[in-house]
Amino acid sequence: MKLSRQPSAVSARLLVRSASLLVPNRRRADWTAEWLAELWHVEHVSGTVSATSLNFAAGAVNDAFQLRAHSVRAQLMSRLRSLMQPGAPARCLLVLAAATLAALLLCLALPGARRVFLPSPYQHAASLVLISSSGSADLATPSIPVSDYREWTTNTAPLFSELAFYRVAGKTLHLADGPERRLVVAQASPNLLHLLGLRSASATAPALFLTHAAWRKHYRGDAHLVGRVSDIDGTPVPIAGILPADAWQLPGSIDAVLLENPATLAHLAPTTRGFAIARIRGAVFPPPRRGYRFMVETRHDVVYHFDCISLPWLLGQPFANVLLVLFLASIALPATLPLSLSEAPVRRGPLPRATLARRAAFLVAKLTLVPLLVLLCSIALTWGPRFDPNTAFLIQFVTGVPTLLFAFRWILHDQRHRCPECLRVLSNPARVGQASCNFLAWNGTELLCVRGHGLLHIPELPTSWFSTQRWLALDSSWLCLFAEQGNPSPEPI
Repeated sequence: MKLSRQPSAVSARLLVRSASLLVPNRRRADWTAEWLAELWHVEHVSGTVSATSLNFAAGAVNDAFQLRAHSVRAQLMSRLRSLMQPGAPARCLLVLAAATLAALLLCLALPGARRVFLPSPYQHAASLVLISSSGSADLATPSIPVSDYREWTTNTAPLFSELAFYRVAGKTLHLADGPERRLVVAQASPNLLHLLGLRSASATAPALFLTHAAWRKHYRGDAHLVGRVSDIDGTPVPIAGILPADAWQLPGSIDAVLLENPATLAHLAPTTRGFAIARIRGAVFPPPRRGYRFMVETRHDVVYHFDCISLPWLLGQPFANVLLVLFLASIALPATLPLSLSEAPVRRGPLPRATLARRAAFLVAKLTLVPLLVLLCSIALTWGPRFDPNTAFLIQFVTGVPTLLFAFRWILHDQRHRCPECLRVLSNPARVGQASCNFLAWNGTELLCVRGHGLLHIPELPTSWFSTQRWLALDSSWLCLFAEQGNPSPEPI
């Protein structure tokens, strides 16, 4: 076959050979020969060699590109099908990751649980403390009499740069053109929002600030609500603003904050209990121990002890509970797991380092995703309904520790019943041997790797010569029996 030496013909042949680089290797030689033959035919049949040859070569480029794209798509689909087959490690990790993401989204959808993941909304939160009566077991229960707050406002200037008080009570709120609403209100001193950094300056008291959730729930997000005057138990109070979403993270689940006049707070009975929030002077107090500082006061020769609890530490309690539950489940695992923690196989030919690294990475991924999934679900269960801290911890402990123990048991059981080479779940269990011959021949269950890597022998009764499961690798002569052929180890393990 004599080819034309015209410049256009040479360019066309060069373009075809360049396009052949896009063609998969196994088809490149045949494809190039076919297109060059067709090009020769075009050059000898067409009367205008230059235009026809170059147009034909452009078609070869498009054909090579389509072959390459089809080959890439086929390889990706084949790889994806292999990864997503039942028992594949990628499918296991994908399901766990999807479940963990769903649990995280559930936590973010529940207001109580969402606050666990958000940073503190208060300015300079490190200096904020919740003052509690020493010995008070429940921080969600008011323990500070208003008489103590009144005294502290006059004689604790060296300790606190600012001090605020509030109590949670039910109030009836009525607008001129709307029905009455029964709201849970934080009846507070006029400086509370300024102390927390939610307002640049104290609002003129009395003033009502609705929470974002109550504004949406009871008033459907009415943008013209701010500035209107409401009637609260017979007292006209203007609605001064809407608090940002998740801004209230103090003890007590409320619908609004009512900033009262000092004169109104003075009419409260001295024994009325509430919560005291203060901004401490760091130079006076020693560093906190587990979030706690302590204050001692002597009145009428009687010594009173108070706990000053760091507000960031109090808000971080859910994560501390999570770590405690995880720690307790980890130390209880060896005592509750009936399976051996190691396979202890007889190794005559060690696995490659890449295979061992892949197995370790797969185990670490499961040890990360499964406990994270359990702990996210426990946070959604306990902090989503806004239980008090003690009840939340109790529920989190009762549900989290047993669930984590079962989760760890599943992780180790799943790892032991996977092929050490391809990490697929072993299948096709078969009973081998007889119980009466347990001391003469092994008796138990045999599991098979569907890709032909080997067999897993699990004894029915541990004996001195066969106490734990053993992996038997198969050589290449067994590959003809398996539909999914792999690359078995040359030596048994």
